[in-house]
Amino acid sequence: MTDYDRREFVQRLLGAALFAGMAGAEACSHAAQPATPTPTTTPPDTALRSLDRVTLRHFSGATAEIARRGAQVTSWKRANGVEMLFMAQNNQFAPGEPMRGGIPVVFPQFGSMGTLPMHGLIKAAMWEVVESSKDPNGAAYALLRTGDTEVTRGLWNHPFRATLRVTLDEALSTSLTIENTGNAPFEFQAGLHTYLRVGDVRRVTIEGLERATYQDWRRKGVERREGSAPVRITGPINRVYLRRPDRIKLYDESRGRTLLIDRATYARKSRRAGVNASISVPASRATTPCTLSAVT
Repeated sequence: MTDYDRREFVQRLLGAALFAGMAGAEACSHAAQPATPTPTTTPPDTALRSLDRVTLRHFSGATAEIARRGAQVTSWKRANGVEMLFMAQNNQFAPGEPMRGGIPVVFPQFGSMGTLPMHGLIKAAMWEVVESSKDPNGAAYALLRTGDTEVTRGLWNHPFRATLRVTLDEALSTSLTIENTGNAPFEFQAGLHTYLRVGDVRRVTIEGLERATYQDWRRKGVERREGSAPVRITGPINRVYLRRPDRIKLYDESRGRTLLIDRATYARKSRRAGVNASISVPASRATTPCTLSAVT
């Protein structure tokens, strides 16, 4: 088992476990023993601010933050200052460890749908900031890039280059491009695993997945089909939808707002279509774009 695999295994085993220490002092007739210092824990927001990151600012007042680790968007605030993304409070923010929340970049495997570590190989890598600027329309954007290393090739022996573009205006747009920099074709799964912040998940309605087929990973991936009504969350779920429309509408009743999740056409130069695209020639690429908009 490699160090990378071992870290992944330990993370799954411990999950969100928290450890607390207690200090005390013991008195006796001879001499008082010094108290053990109480362990201190860095608050999650302080740890998050310490990450090497890029901050995007739009003239409307909207902001977005991208950590270099994993090229993970960790915050998206609208002009009114409201945070739109969820970040777990028990993230450790330790070097080499993935973070739960925001928009993790998934490649070349989604979840545990294969033999690689959960969600692939680049979610904890340190990405290079290639560019951070504004486009002619005033949108702020950042371009981050990473590629194969000795560690990734030890688990998945394929050369590649991954580029993430994050664009901020009234909406937040993300676009992931995967390039095959070698000669042999490979298959992969890629995605932008967005965590949206809602007031009460039990009062959320999702439109656009009616009658969609999905894999239920609380039931070992068995395929099921949605009914004709919009999806409501009534308990724990873990689903992978096999097909989806170009727009999904999420209504957050508790906060009185609607979020639009738009997916542009999956652009590719390959022999097969879909998320499991097979890159067949050198320097070919596949791009997965997504746009998040809050309309109320």
